[in-house]
Amino acid sequence: MTKNYDINTRPIGYEPLLSEPLFNPSVHLALERPAQVVGLSEFGYTNDEIADCPSDFAVTNIFRILSEEGVACLYEVAKQLEAFTTSNPRIERCTRGGVYRSQFLQDLCQCPEITDFISDFVGVKLLPHTMPHQLGHLNYAPKTVGENIDKWHVDTLRYDYVMFVTDPTRQKGGEFQYFKGTKSEAETARNKGIPLPAEKIVSPKMPGAGYAIMQQGNMVVHQAKALAEIGERITMVNGYIPADPRFPDYTRYDQLTFADPLQIATTEYSRHIALHAQRLIDSLIVDEDPFGKDRAFYGEQLNKLSLLFGDAAKAIKNYDKAEIEHFGD
Repeated sequence: MTKNYDINTRPIGYEPLLSEPLFNPSVHLALERPAQVVGLSEFGYTNDEIADCPSDFAVTNIFRILSEEGVACLYEVAKQLEAFTTSNPRIERCTRGGVYRSQFLQDLCQCPEITDFISDFVGVKLLPHTMPHQLGHLNYAPKTVGENIDKWHVDTLRYDYVMFVTDPTRQKGGEFQYFKGTKSEAETARNKGIPLPAEKIVSPKMPGAGYAIMQQGNMVVHQAKALAEIGERITMVNGYIPADPRFPDYTRYDQLTFADPLQIATTEYSRHIALHAQRLIDSLIVDEDPFGKDRAFYGEQLNKLSLLFGDAAKAIKNYDKAEIEHFGD
């Protein structure tokens, strides 16, 4: 499994937690397969739009990841990491880069049992995202009641799950919602200044902490609603990438610069691109039939590498020209 670079290379200022539980998959996991998987075609995406994605997968219904013991340990870690919350134009209180501080969180987010389990129903072999700030992102409820936890948006990566760390049945409001429509529909509604059609908004009923929903995050428009009264709400978002490097990378560096320190975002993104290129190069070197491919094949693969590096370099150079993207409340 491709892993992130060693946690001992953590950035300056990201000191490890002094005390935390040790992650044990046999104790902390209670994996239960989702009963339903919905495709992008059911959201209204065209065949051409779906062809640009690794699969037709859009979203699941609710499924379980953590046991009660796992929930208790993750909650303990999340409460310690709450001291490091930051704000960005979309989210008032979140902690990113927690895997640098918590070994428990890193081991949970890179757990091969979870990765294989999710890959099976997504229909694409996945790897944990190779940018540490795209692992174990924690969202906390705003201090102000009535303010949305997160606005309507699509994600800066392809695949992720959203898991409740606190029990959603003990809070009023704070629902995770997704729009069963396309990104272009959401953009049209925003431009017209009208709300998304209520009949296409889905609010999955989470039965408790440790339960999650999996999505192709860059294609599914979603939000986290405001709490209706003072309460505690913590969720964890964990990101993945397709293992097959032939699928184009989808990591929105320009948007990440609004959420993460610029130098850290740039370092992680550059390493992420290098790792993607490394997998692509390895697929060429380890080809079982290297002389059975024609000139066009090798030209296409080398062009992919050229575009990968060129597009990444352009994104880094033009970061200050980016604007935050979301569809509002």
